[in-house]
Amino acid sequence: MRKFRSLWLLAALLVALTLLVACNPDTPPPDTDSDTLAPTGETTGEPNDVPTDTPTEAPTETPTETPTDRETEAPTEEPTLPSEENIQIAEPDKLSFSPDVTVKENGETATVTHEDGLTYTATGYTAVSGNRLTFVKGLTLAFDPAKTAEAFNRFTLGYTSTQPLYGKVTYTLNGKTVTDDFYLEAGTSTFSCVISSYLNGQKGTGIAQMTFETCNDEPADFALCVLNTVDYPVYGEGADTYYIENLRYKLGIRLIWGGGINYLEDKTSGIRRLTNLVNQADTGRLIQQSYYGVQKNDEYTPGKYNGTTWAYNPVQGGDLHQNHSRIIDIVVTEYSVYVKSQPMDWAKDNAITPSYMENTYTVYSDRIQVDNRFVDFSDWTHRYTHQELPAFYTVSYLSRFTLYNGTKPWTGDTMSYRDDLGFWGDSTYYNDCTFLMKNSNTETWCAWTNPKDNFGLGLYVPNVDSMLAGRHAFNNSKESTNGACNYVAPVNTIMLFSFEALEYSYLITTGSVEEIRATFTENKDFATNESLHNHYQSRRVADSTVADNENSYADLNAGGGGSSTDTPDALSAVLDLTKQGNAAHVVASGNTTVKFASSESGTTLTVKGQDPHVTIVYDGILSADEYKTVEITYMLPTSNSKGNNVTDLFLCTGSVTNPDPNACVREGLIADGQYHTLVIDLSGKSFWQGDIHKIRFDYLDGCEPGDVMYVKSIVLK
Repeated sequence: MRKFRSLWLLAALLVALTLLVACNPDTPPPDTDSDTLAPTGETTGEPNDVPTDTPTEAPTETPTETPTDRETEAPTEEPTLPSEENIQIAEPDKLSFSPDVTVKENGETATVTHEDGLTYTATGYTAVSGNRLTFVKGLTLAFDPAKTAEAFNRFTLGYTSTQPLYGKVTYTLNGKTVTDDFYLEAGTSTFSCVISSYLNGQKGTGIAQMTFETCNDEPADFALCVLNTVDYPVYGEGADTYYIENLRYKLGIRLIWGGGINYLEDKTSGIRRLTNLVNQADTGRLIQQSYYGVQKNDEYTPGKYNGTTWAYNPVQGGDLHQNHSRIIDIVVTEYSVYVKSQPMDWAKDNAITPSYMENTYTVYSDRIQVDNRFVDFSDWTHRYTHQELPAFYTVSYLSRFTLYNGTKPWTGDTMSYRDDLGFWGDSTYYNDCTFLMKNSNTETWCAWTNPKDNFGLGLYVPNVDSMLAGRHAFNNSKESTNGACNYVAPVNTIMLFSFEALEYSYLITTGSVEEIRATFTENKDFATNESLHNHYQSRRVADSTVADNENSYADLNAGGGGSSTDTPDALSAVLDLTKQGNAAHVVASGNTTVKFASSESGTTLTVKGQDPHVTIVYDGILSADEYKTVEITYMLPTSNSKGNNVTDLFLCTGSVTNPDPNACVREGLIADGQYHTLVIDLSGKSFWQGDIHKIRFDYLDGCEPGDVMYVKSIVLK
């Protein structure tokens, strides 16, 4: 018995020794060496304490971090999350209907009947085109209110229109007649809209009429084919925020602020007192859409912000006076939300913009996908300026900014980080907050993390040129309503084009920098964002550029009012298109792409569809009485399709303010791959007189998508 016990003790001792070796705390950890850029200096934690040194090379070892705020016990099991194929994506209503209607005229009134029984009377039209009503302004459709007597808070239209429209719907609310505005895109489509008091839980009855006018003063052929009303669920009622979540993520969409993201929590982070990663201190924060347009014109008077004249700036959340944007529509599934809003103009007081923003938010197991869409209905001529894609604000606690800007994308190449970024809105630090992407870099993601926890929030937007990033009043706060925040905006230089949708998608994920990068790498091809290169000027830099943040450009938050080496020359009789910035004066149609071609030392006009053309807007700065010829130096490559090598110039001068076939000249072109100068004699042309408003250049006739023209100059002599 004693011998057996001794053998048992010896065996137990051997097992203990084996376990001790296996659990040796001196075992080297996994290799964590990094070649990232080192911080430029130590911050004191006081607001606005920003070092000004330039970045230096990092040591070969990862900086030593202080103890983390992570909980000591991590979840022992991975949460079970829904499979992606089972996630239903929220999307706007799409009705199936015939656009055919029956129109019977009786004097100046027409009775319109659709095959499903919809009937209305129409006045204010100028003609009946087949089974469509033709009008520019003043079309009124009258309905029987009894047909919509049931309480409703959302209406849906099925329609067809050859032009974008501005409409008004009149109904009864609490015994009073009220009117809501709305916009319709051209085409055969479905439009749904909640009433303006939807978020207050109110309901209307009895639609009496709708009125319409075209947004561009062009005649429209139009028919309303469907009109439905419904008592719709009020999402976010009481709290103003609607949440979707799975076992990992909780995402908040603040409907009263245009449906911007005001809440994002990773429930698996394990960091004490850190829940919401998004700063939501005011309507200008959040994660949201924001765009910049015209500085000033006859119809638009700019506002002021921080003493600066501000450009037209639709902001999803609202304006600087905290007036909130209007919710237009919302569709909800278990893990996805579609929301449409009409944004406020940031620098003006309670001025809603003629534009719509659409967002689709979908929560997956390891990421959140956001699909954005923006349409401007102003019919204004905008300008090339830097666009936030999107505006992205985090809590101050996520203090380290990380990005990749090398020349070996998606290979695990060295990343760069900064712990000392200052306030991007201060011109003193603006250049230091700007990071231009190298030509070959497609790994265009970034992250804000806390360095001691190595945890934070990542953003990936394909097809962008630069990042503008910084910290405001840094204080390391975890509170989402604190005034201190961090910011980043992926940026492209884009001209907004009225009635043409700007669409792009991005991903958000959380975790360590390594986890964030791995998620983006796995999903790097989820979207192309081709729309971001419409009406676009590249700001990328050569791969040989040494510093990641040199060659910065005009101030985005000053509405594009700053200067840069690519700032366009003032428009004059000589438009030199061998200078990259001057391409901004060439306004592209929806069927043309305008891009500077350094290889050709000129500007490229590329055909995208039928009737390609560009416009040079002079706005009366020159007089036709002083110039008798137009000279265009151009080249047509032999690789173009064998179309009609003919160009048309529509000359808008004097009383002719828009393209007119009676004020047009047509000339032949040479397609031999060589540069030629086309000289157009305008002397003796009766329409060439007075102020020059604009010249529309229909550069190719009988062409095919992909055909190009290179232009070096357009000169008036």
